[in-house]
Amino acid sequence: MTPTCKQAISTKSHDFIQLDFSNYSEQTPKVINLYEKGMSLSDIEAHVGISKGKVRGLLLRAGISLRNQHDEIGRISQRTKSKKAAKPPYGFCFYEGQIVKHPIEYPHLLSIIQKWKTGHSLNSIATWLNGKKVRSPMGKQWSWNSIANIIQRIKTGQLVEKGGKYELR
Repeated sequence: MTPTCKQAISTKSHDFIQLDFSNYSEQTPKVINLYEKGMSLSDIEAHVGISKGKVRGLLLRAGISLRNQHDEIGRISQRTKSKKAAKPPYGFCFYEGQIVKHPIEYPHLLSIIQKWKTGHSLNSIATWLNGKKVRSPMGKQWSWNSIANIIQRIKTGQLVEKGGKYELR
């Protein structure tokens, strides 16, 4: 170091930026292993403690082809057995990843269908349900339109009668 540099350092205060040159190549095998086990870049980021961009860069430099984002979404949905995005129709619910008959709504569904088959109007069915304080699928009072949607599922074949009971097709 020259005398001028020594003098500048000793007499004046300076701001120094400390650069951390981590050796990411030591983490490459671990990142590759986690990615090949099916973890996403975000999962690896949280697990290893390096940025998602750095994880991506390590994988690409190692010659690993990255999964398509759409494949990633499909892979996750296949892995987890859980509720899907769409709500099941009235009278049914999700239980352990399967659509089953709702213990409270299903008897009301059968009553709605029975009344419709005996010639009751949609408005009279809605009024009857509201009088019994039964809540609609949205937690509000019943309207003729809600009843019409249920009847439409029967007409289109989404609800099928089997031995006096109804099942989703």
